[in-house]
Amino acid sequence: MAFRLTLWYGGIFTISALVAFSALYLVISSVIQERRNEDLLEDVEEFSTLLATQGLDAVKAEMAWEAMSDGAENIFLRLLSTDGRELESTDMSLWRNIGSSTNALEKLKNGANHVLETLTLPEHEHRVRMVYGIIGPDTIMQIGELLEEDEEFLAIFREVFLPIMAVMTIAAALMGWFMARCAMAGVEEVTQTAVEISKGAFDRRVPLKVRGDEIERLATTFNHMLDRISVLIREMREMTDNIAHDLRSPLARMRAASEMALTTSSVDEHKTIAAGIIEECDRLLGMINTMLDIAEAESGAGELVLEEVDMADMIRQACELFQPIAENNSVTMTTELPDGCVFRGESRKLQRMIANLLDNALKYTPSEGTVKVALTVTNEQIAISVSDTGLGISEEDLPHIFKRFYTCNKKTQPQHGTGLGLSLVKAIARAHGGHVHVTSRPGKGSTFTVTLPRSPLHHPGQPSI
Repeated sequence: MAFRLTLWYGGIFTISALVAFSALYLVISSVIQERRNEDLLEDVEEFSTLLATQGLDAVKAEMAWEAMSDGAENIFLRLLSTDGRELESTDMSLWRNIGSSTNALEKLKNGANHVLETLTLPEHEHRVRMVYGIIGPDTIMQIGELLEEDEEFLAIFREVFLPIMAVMTIAAALMGWFMARCAMAGVEEVTQTAVEISKGAFDRRVPLKVRGDEIERLATTFNHMLDRISVLIREMREMTDNIAHDLRSPLARMRAASEMALTTSSVDEHKTIAAGIIEECDRLLGMINTMLDIAEAESGAGELVLEEVDMADMIRQACELFQPIAENNSVTMTTELPDGCVFRGESRKLQRMIANLLDNALKYTPSEGTVKVALTVTNEQIAISVSDTGLGISEEDLPHIFKRFYTCNKKTQPQHGTGLGLSLVKAIARAHGGHVHVTSRPGKGSTFTVTLPRSPLHHPGQPSI
């Protein structure tokens, strides 16, 4: 890329220089020609004045002096009548092919004061600039000057420009290479860091320099990406360790049960062992399916199947489903629900989210405790809160409870489940554009609040509560 940038720099500079030289060359040529024209017209004006004041003989004498001083090979002067007849001239031996222009004479007859022409003569290396001007009644002055000096000056200008252009092009290429290397230095650092990371140096980062350019933004973004990848790798390792830990116990129990089945011949014992193995398999399948649901919700791999759901009715049915469990544990369940609340979301996932919150509250609420479920509705959002009077969550555990496979401190909390329920609640809430928040006081209970936006998932035309 540095090489391509150098070519671009050099090419753009060369083209710009050529354009600038061409424009300058045209300007200089135009100025030289304009000055030549002014000199010729001044000569015509002087001869006109001389004719009017001193007569024809004085004009002839001045013509001879002009030809002698400038050189007969560089200038000629002629007096012509209006019909083109030669009245007087200087030495024309070197200008034999010069005649009078019928077109120029016609223009003078039609009222023009002067006519300028440029001729290319075979016997002369340089061109000739001529002027026809009326200097008196029926008298026309024709003056021709060789453009040798003008053309030699322009030739020198061209000859000087070419080596200067070559030197400046080389200098531009070197400067372009230097600028390209400076511009690409940050990219090279990013590339080198990426190479080192690909070799296993996951702790490497791109050194940041305060330059305020796009390369600095690239390096910052690259480092943020690396930090995020490191967090994901760490979480994957933790999750793998947790999965291995959680799979080991049920698999060990299944293996022990299978060994026992091999040593006994009782049909009833075989059935009991088989039932236990099936229960363990169901537990493992449930854990795996929950992990897949969390991964799908967090990655957005599966699109939500949106439908209109009455959240109040859904929560009411979930509470009725968990009511027997609450009664068996001597836990009182209360609800504060509106008559209806239409929300657009995926009903299956929303049901699992509510069921997990209720199951979690009932698990950690002792006998004679209370679980309260409330639904608050505004124009912008809905809030589902599940409060309990259970054991509460310690400050040490509170920041981690939504992590997969995280279980609270064994010294203060009895162990229930796999530690995936709250992770699934968070994933489903975020998939619907919402979030979940928890407040807790150890020994007093906890409150989980899921806040879901009614827009954009809320359809403008759906009925209100």
